[in-house]
Amino acid sequence: MRSLGGLGRPSLIAALVFAALACVLFVIGALRSRRDLTRAGTRSLTAASGFTIVSASALVNALFAHDFSIEYVANYSSESLSRGYTLAALWGGMEGSLLFWTMLLTTFSAVAVRRSRRANPRLTAWAGAILAGVGIFFLVLLVAPADPFTRLAPVPGDGRGLNPLLQSPGMMIHPPLLYSGFVGFSIPFAFALAALITGRLDEGWFTSTRRWTLFAWSSLSVGIVLGGAWAYTELGWGGYWAWDPVENASFMPWLTATAFLHSVVIQEKRRMLKIWNVTLILLTYVLAVFGTFLTRSGILSSIHTFTEGPIGKWFLPFLGVMLIGGLGVIAVRADKLKSENRFDSLMSRESAFLANNVLFLAAAFTVLWGTLYPIIAEAVTGTRLSVGPPFFNAVFIPIALAILALTGLGPLISWRRMSPGAMGRVIRVPLIVGTVVIVALALAGIGSAGALIAFGLCAFTATAVGSEFARGSKIHRRRGATGLASALARTLTRNRRRYGGYVIHLGVVLIVIGLAGGAFRTERHALLEPGESMRLGAYTVTYTDLRRSETPEKEVNEAVLDLRRGGELVAVMRPQRNFHVAQQQPQSEVSIRTNPVEDVYAVVTSFDPDGAAAIRAFINPLTWWIWAGAIVMLGGIVIVMAGEPVGARSAVRRTVPRPVAVAE
Repeated sequence: MRSLGGLGRPSLIAALVFAALACVLFVIGALRSRRDLTRAGTRSLTAASGFTIVSASALVNALFAHDFSIEYVANYSSESLSRGYTLAALWGGMEGSLLFWTMLLTTFSAVAVRRSRRANPRLTAWAGAILAGVGIFFLVLLVAPADPFTRLAPVPGDGRGLNPLLQSPGMMIHPPLLYSGFVGFSIPFAFALAALITGRLDEGWFTSTRRWTLFAWSSLSVGIVLGGAWAYTELGWGGYWAWDPVENASFMPWLTATAFLHSVVIQEKRRMLKIWNVTLILLTYVLAVFGTFLTRSGILSSIHTFTEGPIGKWFLPFLGVMLIGGLGVIAVRADKLKSENRFDSLMSRESAFLANNVLFLAAAFTVLWGTLYPIIAEAVTGTRLSVGPPFFNAVFIPIALAILALTGLGPLISWRRMSPGAMGRVIRVPLIVGTVVIVALALAGIGSAGALIAFGLCAFTATAVGSEFARGSKIHRRRGATGLASALARTLTRNRRRYGGYVIHLGVVLIVIGLAGGAFRTERHALLEPGESMRLGAYTVTYTDLRRSETPEKEVNEAVLDLRRGGELVAVMRPQRNFHVAQQQPQSEVSIRTNPVEDVYAVVTSFDPDGAAAIRAFINPLTWWIWAGAIVMLGGIVIVMAGEPVGARSAVRRTVPRPVAVAE
């Protein structure tokens, strides 16, 4: 295949020129109220998007053509790399991932501006200028310090290939989803700032970008779960979340975005929390870009980070401008952002949503502080410290349990005010169910207080959410639905946002059940000769055979393990310890036997020359529920997105705003 890599850098330069032109046209069009200039700016931004797509396509072509004269291609691909992972190499390195990010950014920006330009030209012009300005920053990085088309001389005969740990099916979708989430938040961020600049501080800015916000939040949610699945199946340590700094970097904007999706309901319903909402969306995008800084600055050590490069110092002033500039504009417009109503009672849905927001912000701050503290401590004392799971679990878990309780309580409380008697009546059944679950599990021998509280709150929340479905279905049955399934379907389709949000909450409940199962994890490790066994809870693990083979990419060393319970063979597990030739790097492939009760997880950490295998094995109770909960969440997301209008005009012109479902 002929390489088109030579088109890459000229296309980036052209994209930068058109992005700069778009920014100028948008600003002048906004200042002079010139629709023709706004339209010209939209066309220029579209051209910038087109040239960025050409550049990314050129790099993909160079990867598939094995054009090792391009340094990026030589560093992240090889002749033996499969086609799927060759495509994944586009985002497998720092420069390529920045190019992919920028392609998404310019494309999303062009689509968002084009769809909204007729609804409010001045608002759109300022939003377009902000989006073009952000695009300029990333394009400058690609043209100057992070050029993905740098040439090599002499040209190597083969490339280094993709990191073996990244050669996982999750690599095909996990990073694109995360990047789509991070980049997607640039749209509501830009429109929020544009609303502040223009003084149009009603609900128009977030109703016109609500679909973008939901899309970004949904992409980030699924991406985070897939990242946990990748860690579980590829890293061989038996877990799925380690509070790694880069994991935290994706989690922080998710927390603030989730808070925003809840609090924006109060602004729609009661015209309250206006300052809070614009601040939340500002923090969400700043945290998204901050995560990009963490992975590319070289200040953190993680499997997720890229090697230290020259671009980290570029991000700090960019982050400073966004944060200080955004907060400054909010301060200037503070008088126009005053709430039109006030809280009528602490016993109201508004108060529950506000408490929910405070907890989400506390969680985000906890994660931020735990991530930054080692960096700050090293800068001050010169000693590198680490903040691990004990700190995060001790602080975060109580906050998360409180959020879970509010997730069940929120739908039961009425708007404005609710009497104590009415409150007692609506929470009585969920509270009884939660209490019964706690007592039953305690009598069954579960001694972990944290797990008991988690299971009890899951039962409370599931019952509360289920009662909402029962109430809605009952109404539709009275209106002519012939059966329960038909009534439930009508309940979902008639108010997709509300009930799709409840489905998401049920998915969260299932995930929490899976996480709580981690309190009962069992681990064993041993060096076994062929024929030897070790005990693992109620199981016996016997190392029966070592099988060796080769592929063009790696030397495969597979341990055959018999898993028996009560003397009966229940599974044959085949963990591997392989050696990747191109990278001269060993890597483990785990073997997992999963069911709703528990996962049996086995990994080989090394083989001795005589064939003895160092084996680590785990029993991870209830892990299956995490992935089941993620699937339920995805179903809820689909329901919510199906209820959103396409295009900004319908949202902006709607006279009575409709609530965001994931928070109601």
